[in-house]
Amino acid sequence: MCSNTAIFFKVDVLVASDDARPLDESNSDEAELLIRRGQKEDSNAVIHRVRLKPLHKSRLSIPLCRLRCLPLVRPINDVDVSRLENEFVMGYRDGDRALYVSIYNNLDDVLHVSDDIQSFWNTFWQEVNEEFDTMLQNDSDLAHLVGKMFYVWEGNHRVTAWWRHIQKYHSLDKDWHISVDCIVVDQENFTAVFLNAMNDINWYVLIIISSFQFGFTVSQYV
Repeated sequence: MCSNTAIFFKVDVLVASDDARPLDESNSDEAELLIRRGQKEDSNAVIHRVRLKPLHKSRLSIPLCRLRCLPLVRPINDVDVSRLENEFVMGYRDGDRALYVSIYNNLDDVLHVSDDIQSFWNTFWQEVNEEFDTMLQNDSDLAHLVGKMFYVWEGNHRVTAWWRHIQKYHSLDKDWHISVDCIVVDQENFTAVFLNAMNDINWYVLIIISSFQFGFTVSQYV
């Protein structure tokens, strides 16, 4: 996890240094990058605005079984999923980058935890799910989330890799039936704006990392 933090710190420092010199208008790539940087700042504001309120309760540990992939920002790439699965052999690491999730999909639909969904959960997932809903039910600010699935807006590759690995190798190991760090957003009626914001941020990070040739793809952290 320390290496991830260092990467994004370097990106911030290097981008900030661009402010100290004039924009090379003959360099279309640089011009677009700086324009996108401004869009990223606006996009961060959008994402912050749609986080679940009260803000300090928008970050939750959510059972993996309650997450439903929604790969709108970037399609699932099986090569990237396989790489992430290989990195997951030691299990989930507390402090890993949070996923962005919502009870609403891109059509503002809500998916309730049904008998059909639960039929794919073993006893361990059932127990984790019940404990999670009990926690939600006991908090008046979160009770409306009881019995609802969470769509993954950012982090679909990790969720796919983790679920695949656990189901394949650790379905009988209770400790592997994990809850993961998530930031819950409520983008209902603002879905188009929110999706644009997520796209802008993903584009910006992809260009930055490609430009400095760190030797990996941004999909490792998406």
